[in-house]
Parts: sequence; C-alpha cells; structure tokens
Amino acid sequence: MILNTTINQNGTLNTILPKSLWGKKVTISITTQTESQSSWETIDTIFQQADTLDFPRKTHEEISDELRIFKETQ
Repeated sequence: MILNTTINQNGTLNTILPKSLWGKKVTISITTQTESQSSWETIDTIFQQADTLDFPRKTHEEISDELRIFKETQ
C-alpha cells in the first residue's frame, strides 16, 4: 500500500489509514518526493497525450485477424 502525505513542520506525519490496519503493527518506509510531478501524474499526462493522437483505430477482431495472418507467415 502506498500512502502519500506531507510531514508537518514539527516532524509529525498525519495520514488516514483503512480500518483494516487499525490495531496492527506496520512498517513504514519513507521516500522523499521531488517537487516534480509524481509518477501517477506523469503517467496520466502520457495517456492524455496519447489520446490526442490521430491514428486509425482497430477493433479486437481486426487485431486478432492480423495476428493470425502474421503467425501463419512465420
């Protein structure tokens, strides 16, 4: 499970955990995050840019047919 949070100026880490973890021992690993975009924001940006590309779309039947033809020629 990955939780994103900010550590307060007094060094306190505050986050909301699911009830399934209440009363259980957990190990916390801390990794500092740079000021740049997080990985998920970067991936989301890439997908948004890919959605704007204008190339012919294919149905799954067309893809399957092309794969079958390709396999037959190999």
